[in-house]
Amino acid sequence: MHLVRKASLVLLLLAAAIFGGALVQFGPGVRAELGAYREDRSRNYVTVPAFGAAKEMTAQFYPAKVKAPLIVDLHQWGEDARGFAGKHLDEQVKAKGWNFIRPALAGPNRTPDACCSAGVIDGVLAAIEYAKQHGPVDPTSIYVVGISGGGYTTLCAAMSNKVNARGYYAWASITDLEEWYNQHRTDNYGSDIMQCTASRGSLNLAEARRRSPIYMGMPAKMSPIHMYAGIQDGFQGSVPISHSVKMFNRFADTYSPQQRVTDAQLLRMMERREGDDTAAKQTIDGRTIHLRRSAGPAELVVFEGEHEMLSTALVDAIAQDQVVKSKP
Repeated sequence: MHLVRKASLVLLLLAAAIFGGALVQFGPGVRAELGAYREDRSRNYVTVPAFGAAKEMTAQFYPAKVKAPLIVDLHQWGEDARGFAGKHLDEQVKAKGWNFIRPALAGPNRTPDACCSAGVIDGVLAAIEYAKQHGPVDPTSIYVVGISGGGYTTLCAAMSNKVNARGYYAWASITDLEEWYNQHRTDNYGSDIMQCTASRGSLNLAEARRRSPIYMGMPAKMSPIHMYAGIQDGFQGSVPISHSVKMFNRFADTYSPQQRVTDAQLLRMMERREGDDTAAKQTIDGRTIHLRRSAGPAELVVFEGEHEMLSTALVDAIAQDQVVKSKP
């Protein structure tokens, strides 16, 4: 009986953390978590002029030799223009002969100027405009990508109805600042969110929601949005898969309610690390796909992984989209 009670208590705590924003902390809350991506090779830094609400900023920029797609890599939560996302994403993009830009935007997400502010969205627009003026960019082949905080900004850009991209690829994304604060209120991420939202004493809920893609208005017309989440994230990483799942459900509710991920399915993935598609043995970059869903412009892929971007799979997906685009 005692074992049953203990098991029930564990399930209740887990469910509360997933569905109710309870005060349960997931994964490490240290800025060094993505430190491996901060390698600064000090090459090809440019200055992007101010634009709209965006201030002048630094960016890594690698122009292609001929007219080609542009990959806009949005930096992680505590990062800026330095470093790179995924496994040398910039090198893979250059190997394809594409354009690459990684803007600093408003810098690390710990000031009101950051965290999907108007200046950040205008910063994405400024980076795209700079690349189009200084590189041979195919304006119909602009892709916005990011992991973690970069995935968060990617989704904000998609929901802003201002950034005109062919596709958005968001990995391990934060989608709800209020929920993420409750999961990290005792560590540096919680402190960052308090500073982003100019909160005093307690979290400014209105401001946290205003800066969260899951609460942003749904544009009438959207380019494809691809969301990826490693099933171990939140336990071996800082962003539970519930963020991506709940964001996907917003699209499912609008376009295809039958594709909605149920609470029971989400709990199964978080408790047992398996999903409805695990047995199908489909893979992405050699990793098992536990769940794949599509609804309107949105796609969700939950794969066997942690808090990471599978950059080879990302580049391959964009290359495949280019093949599709080239067909009459």
